[in-house]
Amino acid sequence: MNDIQQLPPTTGPDDAFDPQRLRTIADMRRSSDDRIVGGVCAGAAKYLNIDPVIVRVVLAVLTVAGFAGLILYAAAWFLLPAEGQDRSIAADWFKLDKNEEQVRVAGLVVAAAVAALSIVGDNGWAWWGGAPWWLLPLGLVYYVFVVRPRRRHEAQEGLATPGAPGTASGPVTDRDPAGPPRGRSPALTILVVSVTAIALAATRIWSEYHDEVPWTGYVAIALGIVALGLLVSTFVGSGGPLIAIGVLLAIALAIGSVLPDGRIGAQTPTPTTAADVRSRYTHGVGLLELDLTQVADPESLGGRTIHLEAGVGQTKVIVPVGLPVVVEADLRAGEVALFGREDNGTDVSMRQDPRPGGSAVTIDIEQKLGNVEVIRR
Repeated sequence: MNDIQQLPPTTGPDDAFDPQRLRTIADMRRSSDDRIVGGVCAGAAKYLNIDPVIVRVVLAVLTVAGFAGLILYAAAWFLLPAEGQDRSIAADWFKLDKNEEQVRVAGLVVAAAVAALSIVGDNGWAWWGGAPWWLLPLGLVYYVFVVRPRRRHEAQEGLATPGAPGTASGPVTDRDPAGPPRGRSPALTILVVSVTAIALAATRIWSEYHDEVPWTGYVAIALGIVALGLLVSTFVGSGGPLIAIGVLLAIALAIGSVLPDGRIGAQTPTPTTAADVRSRYTHGVGLLELDLTQVADPESLGGRTIHLEAGVGQTKVIVPVGLPVVVEADLRAGEVALFGREDNGTDVSMRQDPRPGGSAVTIDIEQKLGNVEVIRR
């Protein structure tokens, strides 16, 4: 027995995956062997275990949306160390020591918030009118029906493999049926909810001093943060509550992309003075009819712009005879009739220039499905 030499325990490399250690965003590294610029996309792909092409495409799309992709890339290049190194460029520049990891995480969170605000301020995306918002719920569906089942299948195969965690020769983990069960920590869900609240508050403050952000913008920001939390949960394994939150947000965003307003039925404003005419009218499903023939001082409407936005149904505007108007109507699908001129189909866009005489009022109509009509009476 004494002649038998005890072999030292086999250990892997220092950077090998340790199932007992919680992986965080601070563990991500920039790639050194598969880089185009700074190795950020390839490093993120290795961390997420996906193809680098997917990361590069997503980053390119986000760059179009208010340069959000460029903001995220620059922050990751500055804050993430390269493979084989422990210190980032930021750590070298600012002589960070013990607080380097905390600064790294905080900087990435701030960069994500700034990127979200840059998307909010990008009017070119027209708040999901032409933006591929459907990528977020599609990604959520992919996670629920592809990623999670695959992770569970791999975990079950690992339990059935001799020497794997949870077997007689492996260590006992929180998935080991023979060991004492350990509850899942709600820390990730709390963190995601907290970051979402901060981002929504920042967006609200931004909208107070800039253009007003529609409610779908807040939903989109929240859904993006929840989607990021679900992505992190593929490594942490404690993002169950985020699935339900994400599904509800995706449904709300899908509805909001079609219905700019939650009203259902008929809305028939009939202002009696120019001061009573609002600059914007929104409606969800049904009839939106704006009657301007009862305005006692129609000449005071000259130079103003009236926006009408509806989801599904009919939008009708009645203007008094003799009032110069400019009408711009955009309809995703249906029929548009402006003073007798008609057009129908998909992506219908029509414009009616004013008759000579006096300052004109501009009527801007946007609707998803249905009919748009402007007449004189």
